Parts: sequence; C-alpha cells; structure tokens
Amino acid sequence: MRKLAEAFRLSGVPLAIIVNVLLVSQTAAFNETLENTQLKAGDVLLVPLNCYVCNAIEKETDVPYSHSVVVATSTNDINETYVYEAWGEVKRTPLTEIFERAQKGQNLFHLRPIEFQSHAFSEQEIASVFKSSFEGLPFDDLFLWDNFSDSGKEKLYCSEFVLKFINTFLKSPEPPSPMSFGVLSDFWKKYYDQFNQEIPEGQPGVSPATLFHSTRFEKLGSLTTPIID
Repeated sequence: MRKLAEAFRLSGVPLAIIVNVLLVSQTAAFNETLENTQLKAGDVLLVPLNCYVCNAIEKETDVPYSHSVVVATSTNDINETYVYEAWGEVKRTPLTEIFERAQKGQNLFHLRPIEFQSHAFSEQEIASVFKSSFEGLPFDDLFLWDNFSDSGKEKLYCSEFVLKFINTFLKSPEPPSPMSFGVLSDFWKKYYDQFNQEIPEGQPGVSPATLFHSTRFEKLGSLTTPIID
C-alpha cells in the first residue's frame, strides 16, 4: 500500500485521487460473504436501494449506499440474523428482507464502531437500548436532525437512527454534519415542496456516506448479497 501511494506521489497525481484509489484498493480486498464473516451486534451495514429518493441520495452523496441498518444479532446464519432500522418506523427486521430490498447485483458494506473492538456490547445490552428508547419511533421523511411528531415522538430517518443509536454506546458521541443538497438541487426542491418545507441546506444531519467516511468506524469490506429463494 505504501509503495502504491509513493508511486502516485512521484507521478504528481492529486492527493484526493490517491486517497480514493487507496480506499478502493483497501475495500476491494475484503469482499465478504455471510459464510466467511461474523456479524456482531452493533455492526452497521450500508445498503444500496433502488427507489426514486434512494437513487437521488446516492448521487447526491457520491457513494452507492442510500440506507443503513444496525446488526441486532451476532451470527453468520442468514436465517437467524436481524437488524434494527428506520424504515416506515424504527423496527427489528430480518436481514433476508434487507437483502431482498437491496439493489440486485450490488453489495452491502460492513462497518464496525472502533470503540466496540475494546468493549463489545452483548445482544441483550443492545436490544435493551433499542426497545427502551427507539423501537416504534416514526420515520422522518424530511430528513431533519431534530424533528418530532404531533404526539411528541422523535422522528428518525435511517442514518439518523443508526448514528443516534450507536452514539448511546460511545464514550463521546459522533456529532452530525452539515447537509448539502447542491448536486440535485432541482430534485430536492420538488421533493421538499410537497411538504411545504425549505431544503435543509447546511442543517445538521447524517447519511450513509457520512458513516462510510467516518473515522469512528472500521471498514470491514463489501458484503456480498446472496440470492434469496
């Protein structure tokens, strides 16, 4: 890896391109399947979805992932693996359903909070936090960091749920980042117009790309999507 970086440096290639090439080289070496990897409770999976808004999110953030979930069970048995997600509402979902929903021919991406390497939390601890503080909360179509329903329940979109959930276990929470909607501004104007809402440009938020690029997560590689009968 150092030799590859040095070769690029001597060639005068811009640093941003070097970083991207090294990242692709690193992650390509870690293709996983459920048979050769051990998912652990608290891991994060980034998911490529195929829907109108999903495609816009992927283009806007320049990563091939538009959804994110938290692994609920520590196993490599696909039929025994569940995740927590914000999809319609915050809920527990079989991993097989996530694979069925994912874009065909695309892989998920496997992340693990770095702090979990030195202090792993049990399924029971993670489930307890989920049930007491997150389960059943409504989905947030506006993608706002602090948004509440008329009944006072916090609304969460997928990556917001993932980050806020993981933050409950971290010694120092990972803050949100300013959101940008400049790549597909016309699309987002139409999207938010239907809610009579201004585009939340620059407001705090999080996306699958934020999680992918965060230094708080170990990149464990692409997770091959199996064919579900």
